Amino acid sequence: MLQRRPAAQAHAVDRPAVGPSDFQALRDQIGINPTQLRQGRFLDEARETADPVRLMRLLGITSHTAIHYVRTAYPERFTIDPTQA
Repeated sequence: MLQRRPAAQAHAVDRPAVGPSDFQALRDQIGINPTQLRQGRFLDEARETADPVRLMRLLGITSHTAIHYVRTAYPERFTIDPTQA
């Protein structure tokens, strides 16, 4: 008979839950909005992997977007625009 493992908890028992106001306070402290944070994540991943296919799978983005971020991270690698070839 298979034993079921308990579901993982998304919060720590000894800490309060995180709500929208917490994210707003953090945004105000660091001075960037969610879109900028998302774009920064994409660019960091592009710098790390330089692989558009990996970015597409990891981040759920289109090929055009993945190539854009890799091209931004490594402009010297793209003498010809791969989206226009």
